[in-house]
Amino acid sequence: MIKNINMPKKCKFILNEWKKTLNLTNYEKKKFETLLNQLDFQINKLEKKELQISVYGRVGVGKSSLLNALIEKQVFKTDIINGNTKKIKSYKWGKVFKSLNKIELIDSPGIDEINKHKREEEINFNYLLDTDLILFVIDSDITRIELDSIEKLLKQNKPILIVLNRCDQWNERETKLIISSITKKLSFYKQKVEIALVASSPREAKIKLDGTVRSYQKSPKIDFLKSELQDIIDQSGELLLCINSLRLADQFYKLLKENRLLKKKEAAQSLIGKYAAFKASGVAINPFLMVDLFAGIGCDSALVIQLSQLYGLEVGGSAARELVKKLSLQNSLLGGVQIGIQITLNFLKHILILASPLTGGLSLAPATPVAIAQAALAIHATKRIGRHAAYKFLISTNRKDGRPRLMLDYLLRKNTDLRIMLGDFRFLASKSNKNKKHLLP
Repeated sequence: MIKNINMPKKCKFILNEWKKTLNLTNYEKKKFETLLNQLDFQINKLEKKELQISVYGRVGVGKSSLLNALIEKQVFKTDIINGNTKKIKSYKWGKVFKSLNKIELIDSPGIDEINKHKREEEINFNYLLDTDLILFVIDSDITRIELDSIEKLLKQNKPILIVLNRCDQWNERETKLIISSITKKLSFYKQKVEIALVASSPREAKIKLDGTVRSYQKSPKIDFLKSELQDIIDQSGELLLCINSLRLADQFYKLLKENRLLKKKEAAQSLIGKYAAFKASGVAINPFLMVDLFAGIGCDSALVIQLSQLYGLEVGGSAARELVKKLSLQNSLLGGVQIGIQITLNFLKHILILASPLTGGLSLAPATPVAIAQAALAIHATKRIGRHAAYKFLISTNRKDGRPRLMLDYLLRKNTDLRIMLGDFRFLASKSNKNKKHLLP
């Protein structure tokens, strides 16, 4: 675990400096006003060292009773009828933790709440994302809807602690089988999953003298969870605040890039078309392959820089050349089949041009379609480079504009021993990136 001394101050400084470099337009400030306010709220929490912990899970798994057991008060309403929590409720936890000034516990409606409107569900989920640690409560073997919700939260880099409630209902063997099944279904996480066993509102059946059976409330069994929370918050409370602030900043930056790519799509297409035409005419006229290749690299580098300026996503000259090099290799302009085609066409064109004095200029006629073929290849390659460059702007992170993502990655790499599930799932994010192709020129 890295030392968290002054981490909130460092994180806050980086975020505030990063916001200044974005050069947001008035349109962008208005469009993303809600998200920017959320980010300011998170930075304020970071500065004040105020942590929010929420419970989440299906209807009737005992979320409210779990919170009541933690604070040792009947603050959150419970009932034998499932789905008692209809609105988000919060309570300031009086327990003292190291390095933090305030802990807020938040109760939320169930995932599968009956008659819940989609808009209301979205609002509740977004509120959940603002919290810094999620106690994901289940009361049996994990279900498909719970797995989907966990995956959705992990995509957002949300810290999750799995809480298995009502463990008093099973014997030791049954408990082991349930935990084994849960762990197997969460195997996509690829790390050991910590599961806290609790009984937030256990009851015991007793037979009365008249033969009737009554159920009596017993003391909650949550000592292990209390101990886990104490350790997690004491050791990583400030880190969780940093992660949440950086997560939101990274989310905002992704949406900003998507908006800029979409808004500038037509202008980008026009710019790529101009460079394609310029490169095609040069390739068709010039008989020397190496000149074509080096001129093409220079042209593509200029295109990438122009695109970066158009989108307002800066890329320096050396970074642009490196990007072009990678893109050129990817689309096989400088490697594979296409380079072979270029060499063959160029060699054939060169022979036909040299032979023109001997043929009275007749050999120049066949050279024309060869030049046209080369020009077509140049246009195709330039368009692909422009499209790939835009895609790289969408998914890549540079040192200046992508500081929240870079710092978030650093914190996650240096804190692999956290006893929570924390979503650093690039393979999950890549799936959503593939659905963004409509943003590309």
